[in-house]
Amino acid sequence: MTDDKREAFLRQANVAVLGTVDARGRPHGAPVWYLYDDGVFRISTDRGSQKHHNIERNPNVSLVIDRPAMPYYAVMIQGTAEVGPPFSAADHLRLSVRYLGEELGKRYAERSGQPETISLAIRPRKVAIFDPMAG
Repeated sequence: MTDDKREAFLRQANVAVLGTVDARGRPHGAPVWYLYDDGVFRISTDRGSQKHHNIERNPNVSLVIDRPAMPYYAVMIQGTAEVGPPFSAADHLRLSVRYLGEELGKRYAERSGQPETISLAIRPRKVAIFDPMAG
């Protein structure tokens, strides 16, 4: 896949798996929704979550975004994550609509709130592609 096609794939509403490392050196993987803008992946998570604690200790992460149906395709990212403030209301709504559609996304955003959340900004250091259809 070309860079343009990879970028288009990353803009789709695929669920990603965020990999972090806990205090005892064990891997921790969690499915996440993300926003993707200007080469940066942004994730919202609960303050005090396992992801939050792990990244505070060790900002090195992996993120895998895949298409689990034909034609199979995946982007695997290694990078660093920075902890930031909660998503703005507009970004929270954008994330909800991205994954749930207009009507359900709006209802979800209205009732879910976000006062006890933080954001994670993941900046890729290495990107690998899995594309068995490329030949």
